Amino acid sequence: MTNAAAIGYALLTAKKMGMSHEELKRLEAIMYSYFDLVSEEEAEEVYRRN
Repeated sequence: MTNAAAIGYALLTAKKMGMSHEELKRLEAIMYSYFDLVSEEEAEEVYRRN
């Protein structure tokens, strides 16, 4: 999966939850920065623990 696809899934979900345009832009920016800070393996572990 590409970073863009991952962000797209998150934005679709956030829209469904009723987030505002400003919140969606903030989510996108934060997610984009995490791609450089967190490995795929670490992110998957967070998902599995949740």
